[in-house]
Amino acid sequence: MRLLVMKRIACAALLLLAAWTTTGCWNRIELNEVAITSATGIDWDGENWIVSYQVVIPAAISSVTGGSGGGGPKSPIIVYSTKGKTIRDAIMHSFSESPRKLFFAHNRVVVIGEKALKRGINELIDVYFRNSGSRETVSVLATPGTARRILEQFMQLQAISGAGMKEIILSEMKNTSILPNIPVYQLAMELTGDAKSAVVPEIFVSGSGDTSSLDSFSSTSIPSKLKLGRLAVLKDDKMIGWMSRKESLGAAYLRDSVQQSFIVVPCEDKEGKKGYDTVQILKSKTKIIPKLRGSQLTFTADVDVSGTLMESNCAQDLYKPGVIQGLEQGGQMQISSLLQDAWKKGQQMNTDIFGAAEKTHRKYPKQWKEWGKNWDQVFNEAPLETKIKFRMARMGLSNKSFQYLMDKREK
Repeated sequence: MRLLVMKRIACAALLLLAAWTTTGCWNRIELNEVAITSATGIDWDGENWIVSYQVVIPAAISSVTGGSGGGGPKSPIIVYSTKGKTIRDAIMHSFSESPRKLFFAHNRVVVIGEKALKRGINELIDVYFRNSGSRETVSVLATPGTARRILEQFMQLQAISGAGMKEIILSEMKNTSILPNIPVYQLAMELTGDAKSAVVPEIFVSGSGDTSSLDSFSSTSIPSKLKLGRLAVLKDDKMIGWMSRKESLGAAYLRDSVQQSFIVVPCEDKEGKKGYDTVQILKSKTKIIPKLRGSQLTFTADVDVSGTLMESNCAQDLYKPGVIQGLEQGGQMQISSLLQDAWKKGQQMNTDIFGAAEKTHRKYPKQWKEWGKNWDQVFNEAPLETKIKFRMARMGLSNKSFQYLMDKREK
């Protein structure tokens, strides 16, 4: 009997000890103790890093989105900046002017000013990989001005512009593929690759004035808006220039990152009247193949594309084999031109952003030991040959253009 009582006491003690060590959140942080950051801006003033924060005000979101509340709409975000010798030093200074600790787990984008990009972003990437509070899936954007100005702007149809900037770059990548979505981890992988080059999409304020006040949305048109633009090119963590949107689309084909896009193909009817056909690219697959011809390294871009006709303003019967063949040949020429322009721009900037270095390294590991020492020169001297397979998958609901029907009726 005594032994049974001792066992029960021991079991109770173990249960109490387990409950004491496993329950409770000793390092908990309450929601009213943190400042949720939706976007971060990085600038450089020549001596110090300037870090800007777009902080969400949850209580004000309902008034902007049409919820109840007196006193009219209130700003759902607040933007402020701190300065320091390092990025973390600048962030630590936020405690001196904010009653809440910055919470970066919901940060959607990091916007980097052009001056900071030209100085170099090694320190920024180190911060993201060294600290658990920051996520490497945050999208990176470049701006020709200051990052703080971008964070101060409101967006139409989106109460929190940090989330809106993330959505607009994802929409751009999905529907046009002109600009890619570049998370921090992908940026780091490209900068540490064989070519040590990367790209970052541009965001800027389009129009006159700012939309940093909710008063800007009191009318049906706004003076300015946030807009995606060109493609920033980085070499060894520093920005060296910009690619145009046309060159960026060519780079997207070469990087095999086209999900869906559009091209405009010139057309001509039997009477010599010229117009344009608009083709939506539904599928695209690109292979960059390095070839060694003698001592000359060359590359072949093998592109397989299929699309559907979205618009035609030429008087033509779209189901005639000759018309379809002419449309496919025009599409091949357009895509080939995009690829060549992007390749030449990369060579002018001495930067391989197309992944050619990695493919060459894998195929010719012995030669790479020598080529890798001076890859920029090897890349600049390498010509690109394009092989485009363009197939029209669908011609739309009508087998004749409306202009064709109009001309036939007049006759």
